[in-house]
Amino acid sequence: MLDKKDEDTTPIEKTHEPMMRLITFHIANEIYGVEVCNVREILLINQNFPVPGAPDHVLGITNIRGNVVTIIDARKRFDLPEIDFSNPIYKESARMIVVEAGNETAAVLVDSVSDVIDVEKSAVDLSPKIKLNNDSRFISGVVSHSDGLVIILNVDKFLSDDELDMVAGF
Repeated sequence: MLDKKDEDTTPIEKTHEPMMRLITFHIANEIYGVEVCNVREILLINQNFPVPGAPDHVLGITNIRGNVVTIIDARKRFDLPEIDFSNPIYKESARMIVVEAGNETAAVLVDSVSDVIDVEKSAVDLSPKIKLNNDSRFISGVVSHSDGLVIILNVDKFLSDDELDMVAGF
């Protein structure tokens, strides 16, 4: 029989909450996140070649290790104020996040990349009351973090746009 002293030293099993790992980045004054499993790499801004007739948010295409990849300006995609990424101040911090979803790949141009964070999946609000015109379809949820609210990008919807399919198959 265990006495009271022995009961207190018995290890308690901890339940592990399912986690989500996000790469956080900035667009305008907001913090966004994308799941690490959707990110192939993060690059400095590459030379891009415009595609005639492409949607406004498509900066063009670029060559990344022999693959032609569409470059999407995240600011334009979300109808946020444009900045001149050729300006040395922005060019130093701006990055292209090469994301994949299914067979689709694109380089998303963002203002800067911050951190890799782990959040509990149960902490993600999957039905946030966000109104970003019609672009809220690109948001899969919101989570509170020590740096503030992180808006989670739904890469599948972001890359499955008919307009992007048109550019990829020109």
